[in-house]
Amino acid sequence: MKDKSYLRALIDYNAWANAETYRLVAEMPPEEVTKQRKTPLQSIFVSLNHLLNVDRIWLAHMRGESHDIPNLRDVQFDSLDDLWQARQEMDRTLQDYVDSLDEDALEEIVDYELIGGNTGSLSRAMCLTHLATHGSYHRGWISDMFGQAERPQPSTDIPVYERALRAQGGNPLP
Repeated sequence: MKDKSYLRALIDYNAWANAETYRLVAEMPPEEVTKQRKTPLQSIFVSLNHLLNVDRIWLAHMRGESHDIPNLRDVQFDSLDDLWQARQEMDRTLQDYVDSLDEDALEEIVDYELIGGNTGSLSRAMCLTHLATHGSYHRGWISDMFGQAERPQPSTDIPVYERALRAQGGNPLP
């Protein structure tokens, strides 16, 4: 895939969806954010850390670097404010990373090794697509936990994002 504008739109959407999710998480009582629930990622807070961990891991793969994350559920940040800061930095880093790539770099094959030892290869464009779809997948889990806490759930579908873009005078999605 050589469509950089499409990939940048996905990464921008992902950043917006993260911001919408964090906005509503910040309105929750802290004990609801950290409450242990019947979900593989234990809590909203652990799920948010997981999303950041995965983005860091895949960015390292794409850059040909190693990462220092031994477990997908590791809590790297103990406070929601610090986690939100790191999330925003990662979203900006991913946007800048996409901007730095040319068409050939998007099609370049990236070899990876997952924490569990599984290996594979994907184009850099598919790695970036994975980050956006992985974020949506786990924000769905987080939305379920909002329901368990009887709180209004984030509305982060792409059409909602598109309407938010138009309301701010932004460009339509590609």
